[in-house]
Amino acid sequence: MKHLRATIAAVMVIVLLGLPELACSQRVIYVVCRKYVAQENCHKCSDYFAVQTEDEAVRKCEKRGYTDFAEPNYFPSLGRVAAWILSHCTCGDGESD
Repeated sequence: MKHLRATIAAVMVIVLLGLPELACSQRVIYVVCRKYVAQENCHKCSDYFAVQTEDEAVRKCEKRGYTDFAEPNYFPSLGRVAAWILSHCTCGDGESD
């Protein structure tokens, strides 16, 4: 009986401590591409997307047409993405990709 309790306790420790560590190692970063539009004097932003590396973010921004003087912006959560877009994307809703 003691052996069974010790085994169950060991499994619980592994599950409770091991799974969150595994989840954190596969971190997802949310990205919004932004560029300045001189003709309209505003900043145009893409929709957000998720990546795991900076190189992947740059490639996806370029693929969406954000090439010259465009900047990828990185966020840890969707709440921060929404708050940032409200104050930094000034071309309006109709202009976003």
